Amino acid sequence: MMGKTTKIPKFGMLSGYRVVMMGASVAAPFAGELYAENGADVIWIEHPTNVDAGRVARKSGSWQQDRRNMRSLAMNYTKNEGKEVFLKLLETTDVLIEASIGGRYDKMGLSDKVLWERNPKLVIAHISGFGQTGIPEYVNRASYDPIAQAFGCVMRMNGLPGQPSAPAMPFPGDYTASFYAFGLTLAALLKRNETGKGESLDLAQYELMMRIQANYPTDYLRYGLDYIKEGNHSRICAGYGTYSCKDGNEIYMLLLNPGVLQKGLPVLGIEYGTELIPEGSSFVPVDTPAADDVEAAIQKFCAEYTAEEAEALLTANGVPCSRLLNYEEAVNHPHYKAREVFTTWTAADGKTQIPGVNIVPKVKNNPGQIWRGAPNIGMDNEDILEELGIPQGIIDKMYAEGKLGKRDYFETK
Repeated sequence: MMGKTTKIPKFGMLSGYRVVMMGASVAAPFAGELYAENGADVIWIEHPTNVDAGRVARKSGSWQQDRRNMRSLAMNYTKNEGKEVFLKLLETTDVLIEASIGGRYDKMGLSDKVLWERNPKLVIAHISGFGQTGIPEYVNRASYDPIAQAFGCVMRMNGLPGQPSAPAMPFPGDYTASFYAFGLTLAALLKRNETGKGESLDLAQYELMMRIQANYPTDYLRYGLDYIKEGNHSRICAGYGTYSCKDGNEIYMLLLNPGVLQKGLPVLGIEYGTELIPEGSSFVPVDTPAADDVEAAIQKFCAEYTAEEAEALLTANGVPCSRLLNYEEAVNHPHYKAREVFTTWTAADGKTQIPGVNIVPKVKNNPGQIWRGAPNIGMDNEDILEELGIPQGIIDKMYAEGKLGKRDYFETK
């Protein structure tokens, strides 16, 4: 499919905005994807020869899922003609989203000040593991999602008590950075449209991991209460966790709040409004005789029913509960089908259909759409550069010197 701006359909809430995205793996690409799904023109600048890890992983769908609707400019933008083309492109850009080691853009001579000299309205999002400022030893550290989880005090929360900690999956450090970058650059655009002045965001992934830990940091800082690893059951409430059922499949349930207890406990054969569980109780505290009774009743209940049957009985009586679905079950589930959670789109070869997750959330008046699959490497080079007015001779020279690249990168199996 042609990649000229004039060929991009007008749709969604962000039509008319241009975003330049540079970054591999998850954090920056998914932030750009959120723009692309909602109608923005997203130009993915990737290295001509160093292929994105999302492309090279064997039978990986990450680039197909999280780079759709984008245009690809495969160009070395760090020096000479490539650097000047990059700055010229930013003159036409609303938002720049990049992910790299902290301070990298300053070292390349592409500081915020330099970028704003070319486009004072530019909104810039820098995503890094440890931030753009601080102790140099940390600012200069390489990082991936699990490193942000480890340094941000999250990884120690995951896993079973007494067992080695494990990273939470899939990639909360990366996706949290994506959502922050998307949301705050949109906020910056609102302010820019009011003031005419751009903004720069310093998104340190370990800080974002710290920020999404609910009450636990404050509990420690104020009361000295540290987090205790829970595993798959609450350390506070009985009937709050994962349980195996008759068929070997699992459910997760929460006996939490008076209404749930009142309707849910009788399903388990437990009376509500007694001396052990007084009326008005919000939960059954662990390490109490009532908790022992509740846990024993749940074990007996789950041994009698399949996960699907247990889920149906509990939810029918107001208990928050769900089976732990796998992908096959999700694809065939009537609610998934009713909301069209899965869809297909046409890949870069123009014929192969790629299955994956649809655009979410649902938008009523200006919905997003998938108008093209993820681009091959550099497939939009000429369209983008010609639109910027770059002479054909310069384009040819950049190809000859390896500063531009083009390559089919599509797996059909």
